[in-house]
Amino acid sequence: MNRLCKVLIVDDEFLVRQGIKHHMNWEAEGFTIVGEASNGEEGLQQVKLLDPDIVITDIVMPVMDGETFVRTLKAEYPHIEVIVLSSFSEFEYVRSTLQHGAADYILKPKLDTNELLDVLRRTAGKMPELQYEPSHDGWRLGQLMEKMLSGFTLDEDNEMPIVRESFPLGTFRILALQPANRGLNRLEHEQIEAQVKERIPDIVCSILPVDNRLSVILLNVEPEQDEEMVEKIKEWSSEAGAGQSSPVWVLSEQFSSIEKIGGIYRERLIKLMEFCFYFTNRSILIDGELPPMHPAGYQFNVNMFLQHVKRNRVEAAREYLRDHAATLGRDYIADVFEIKSFLGNLIFNVTITLADMDVQSAGLDESKYTYFKNVDSASSLGEVMEVLDQFMTEVQECVSGTAGKRSDPNMKMLLEYMHEHYDQPLGLSEVAKHFHFNPSYLSSYFSSHKKEGFNEYLNKIRIEKAEELLRSDDVTISEISSMVGYSDHSYFCKVFKKFTGLSPSRYRRKFWA
Repeated sequence: MNRLCKVLIVDDEFLVRQGIKHHMNWEAEGFTIVGEASNGEEGLQQVKLLDPDIVITDIVMPVMDGETFVRTLKAEYPHIEVIVLSSFSEFEYVRSTLQHGAADYILKPKLDTNELLDVLRRTAGKMPELQYEPSHDGWRLGQLMEKMLSGFTLDEDNEMPIVRESFPLGTFRILALQPANRGLNRLEHEQIEAQVKERIPDIVCSILPVDNRLSVILLNVEPEQDEEMVEKIKEWSSEAGAGQSSPVWVLSEQFSSIEKIGGIYRERLIKLMEFCFYFTNRSILIDGELPPMHPAGYQFNVNMFLQHVKRNRVEAAREYLRDHAATLGRDYIADVFEIKSFLGNLIFNVTITLADMDVQSAGLDESKYTYFKNVDSASSLGEVMEVLDQFMTEVQECVSGTAGKRSDPNMKMLLEYMHEHYDQPLGLSEVAKHFHFNPSYLSSYFSSHKKEGFNEYLNKIRIEKAEELLRSDDVTISEISSMVGYSDHSYFCKVFKKFTGLSPSRYRRKFWA
């Protein structure tokens, strides 16, 4: 049976993905763009959900690059063909992807629709089980809706009439449903659409081609039916949400013109999904029914928080953090990404403070990366605070238990000096001279009190500071190298990768991804 050839786009540049998707009528040529992803890890998830015939992928991407993605994809799904996008400077990576089974490649600077279409046709021709044929029925409705959601304007003569004819009633809303920690396959999307039609009489609705991690549905009813529709959706969400701890349903405000769908989706619905991070006690969030936003009542005083830790008042620090979380939850104005970044930096600053205090906290120092990861993956403010609460419990054990015993005062002064002067040319001889020690004696003395030697500990201080700076996008990597005490940029990169497993540029890309 003939069918359209399914294509998945994997590229970290949004504009590239949109350009490929909307530059031509792919279905008229026998292809359909079934989905997209911004890195290789997301790409593998989409492949599992969508089962594409062909994947178009970039090489340089955060989280999982194209080379690793192609290698993993072809090992698990050898029947899927891959087309690689690359620049001139990445040919060695392209060679590697071809060795691992990529079918073809296109140079990005020369990318145009005709060339891509030719490569897709050649690649589809290699699959004997796929007898694709072009569709000459014009733009399909789903393709037009996706174009509108992405901010493109439809042609008034040929495209908009198709949309208006499909949704003829006077009032619109957008409903989004997101299952916990998983995506949705095509059958599940269709089942949700069928349930909407079953529960709400005389409705016109359609699944919107947005993101397979959630189901987004355009609802179209007569104006006098809107109130009844909202009540039925509330009842449905309450039934479906029984026993669940966080809301996964959101409903937009009503709007009267289909042309507004892109702005409502991008500017309101996506924001509503973010608000689910705060409102874990509601089964559905409805635009216009949330409490009014207020600016945060106060700013978090990091210095005061760290002073509590330094003076062994960890419980006071914990309570201060909880109070701040309560304010964030009440006002729900803060950006979720900013909250997680701030709390990740707070964890980092506490570990540095313990090091300055010479508290023996090796276990906490090693587990901080797990705390970073758990904060980043948390789906609600409550989950984030559970992670922070566990972290503060471990801090309490470090500063007050047997693990918190201090070493002798001389070692404390030595470590304080290293933390204060890490950005200067600091070697064993310079430090020994400052403290009137013999360099050989200082080396032995240091090793007897710390699990690592002098140079390794100094590198550790510098790399931790470099990580903090890399989590900001304001300073270049070359500048960071100098700021943390390395005059040789290449040596800095080598040491950084030894400690973190990533190059500085890769670390920054992964963090911002």
